[in-house]
Amino acid sequence: MNEVLLQCHGVNKSYGGVRAVQSASLEVRAGEIVGLVGPNGAGKTTLVDCITGQQFANSGEIRLRDTPLVGGPSRRARIAGLARTFQHPQLALDMTVRENLTLAAASHHFDTPWNVAKSLLFGVPRSARVAERVEEVASEMHIGGLDRLTEDLTLGEQRLVEVARAFLRNPTLLLLDEPFAGGDPRGVATMTEVLNQTIARGCGVLVVDHNVDIVASLVHRMVLMDMGKIVFDGDPAEAMASQEMRDVYFGSTGV
Repeated sequence: MNEVLLQCHGVNKSYGGVRAVQSASLEVRAGEIVGLVGPNGAGKTTLVDCITGQQFANSGEIRLRDTPLVGGPSRRARIAGLARTFQHPQLALDMTVRENLTLAAASHHFDTPWNVAKSLLFGVPRSARVAERVEEVASEMHIGGLDRLTEDLTLGEQRLVEVARAFLRNPTLLLLDEPFAGGDPRGVATMTEVLNQTIARGCGVLVVDHNVDIVASLVHRMVLMDMGKIVFDGDPAEAMASQEMRDVYFGSTGV
């Protein structure tokens, strides 16, 4: 079996008396796409926030390649190799697509205080390899019109650019929050192709999305959350046919 990249064991996160995540355990292996699904308020994004360091779990353990994940998002991205996209794309809308991608490709110039200081004093070195890498990834992901302003893109196109930015950071684990929202069938097909290319390079992918049909058709394993708890973890076809899925999305039938 492929190497286990991400391990979450007994993760808990509360806000006062509200238990947003309760004893959540899951894993993602190299070359594997895992789908995390569930209704609004199930705790999916909160769990991803705890993995990436946007929030900190109250208890439990989160490891990447058997090393505990500590610190905030920038530390986890730099040291552990985590890359994440968000429900609402986090892009510089007043910059071109090329500029957004170039910033991601050159992010190693800002990964330590010393590198940041050098960049401020001497500027970011212009690398032909960075430009080539941007062109390569844009081509692989079928992103055209690199000199368009990002604000002029459709939501589906913006999501694809954000995934390209994450990919340009050479992640070990890629976490995607609602990557299919706002995408037309062509955009969904492109995103699916991109994710398959990503895992072919040995990266692990955790996809959070409300569209359970698309997720089930794409992933190797499906994890279902409800009211902060993981209630199913297994084969996508079995997940779709499970009593847990019926209970969560359609209410208990009493059968």
